[in-house]
Amino acid sequence: MTFFKRAAYSAALLASSILATPAMTADLAIAMDQIFQKMDPHNSNYNVDYSAASGVLERLIGFDHNMKLVPQLATSWEGSDDAKTFTFKLREGVTFHDGTDFNAAAVKANFDRLADQSQNLAKNSLFKVVDTVETPDDTTVVLKLREPFGAMINTVAHPSVVIHSPKALEEMGKGVEKHPVGTGPFKFKQWIPGERLVLEKNEDYWDSEWPKVEQVTFYPVTESSTRVSMLLSDEVQFIHVLPAELAESVEASGDYEVLEVPGITVWTAAMNMLKEHFKDERVRRAFNLAVDQEAFVDVVYSGHGVVPDSPIAPDTRFYESQQPPRTDIDEARRLMNEAGHEDGLDVTIWGINNSTGVRMLQFLQQQLSQINVRAKIVPMEGATRSEKVFSSMVPENAEFDMLLGGWSPSTGDADWHLRPVYATEGWIPKIYNMAFYSNETVDKAIQDALNTADPEKRREAYSVAQKQIWKDEPAVWLAIENKMAGRKAGLTGVFQMPDGTMQFTKAAYE
Repeated sequence: MTFFKRAAYSAALLASSILATPAMTADLAIAMDQIFQKMDPHNSNYNVDYSAASGVLERLIGFDHNMKLVPQLATSWEGSDDAKTFTFKLREGVTFHDGTDFNAAAVKANFDRLADQSQNLAKNSLFKVVDTVETPDDTTVVLKLREPFGAMINTVAHPSVVIHSPKALEEMGKGVEKHPVGTGPFKFKQWIPGERLVLEKNEDYWDSEWPKVEQVTFYPVTESSTRVSMLLSDEVQFIHVLPAELAESVEASGDYEVLEVPGITVWTAAMNMLKEHFKDERVRRAFNLAVDQEAFVDVVYSGHGVVPDSPIAPDTRFYESQQPPRTDIDEARRLMNEAGHEDGLDVTIWGINNSTGVRMLQFLQQQLSQINVRAKIVPMEGATRSEKVFSSMVPENAEFDMLLGGWSPSTGDADWHLRPVYATEGWIPKIYNMAFYSNETVDKAIQDALNTADPEKRREAYSVAQKQIWKDEPAVWLAIENKMAGRKAGLTGVFQMPDGTMQFTKAAYE
């Protein structure tokens, strides 16, 4: 069965199951653009996982809609002048869904897990610099670092740095990825992979004002038009990731609204620099010159985005603009010929199989054909891509020539974009360096920025890193898309974030 037939068949089954069990007016249904992978954010790289899990698993520090830090399970925090000691005061009177108490020992169990690099969790690298986690009393946690790390507070606010029940961690281990137990306003109820994820109201939530809906059901729907149809028929009340080309139909309905905010996700087509052809800087330059990024933004996002002019997005802390990209097909052809590819080049490009992902692949295939590059595009389902890229990848054996992906620094800081995507330590499957890019100048600059708490020194170091990465061109930088979502009129407290996650814990109907 072809992908398109499977998508239509799955959508029909999903629609019939929803219609057969109509939601209560106090319930909330949300359509996501990807299949969920794991309900353990410590071990996931996916925004859909972070988003859904956030209703069950809380963090010490969260973000408001503008990515500003706000208290969650911590009421206050501070860092030492040398950026090596960070102290958090915890909220009192909080209980996990399994009845155990939330306290400093619970936080320590989670932070120790993140700091233990032998766990091989997707987000272990966030806590790589943590030396010890101390608990002077039940409401105080102190992080002691081996070296200065000026981005630590923002790192603790990353959507993956959640607090599991220590009892659940002890009894289930990695099994928490299928049955999370937290302190959030919703409890985990059911997960049928590929079909739906259901959360139910936590009657004993520490903030008695919330939640205001009884149940939240998430449906993974990769086909964009199906998500919009579900919204307009009130089968769901929110769609996370609204394709720009379908926004007009939502706005025209009158009963639904389009939400749009500038994003901080930079989409790239990483070039596998372990392949001989991409070791040649002339080929990498040619590929960048061959792609019209302005057209990419128009075709893929209907103009709702901007062309990157740096490896990181403008709203990321310590961003510095570089020379804007340009398109020059003649120059690209000349460089390809000079590099010995007069007869062209065959490449394989991996991507995601949702509507937008397929459009990205097709656009890149067409653009590269202008310089006699014969691109085989491979759209993959989320679970398949996750397995191939993050579970079983051996860099030297990587089959892809190019890998499409987007990265947002969900800490809001340059560290968590440049380090995972461009530092040598970030090579997939460990983090997200999909190009297997390695440059000593970049690695040193990133480390220099981590070794100081002085914002100006950090800015100087990140400036060096951004300039060198931009010069080396390990990827074709494609777009920074605006984050768009569709929402039922009268629904509040459900919205998308600049980093590509979403919030729903304060959902309410007016």
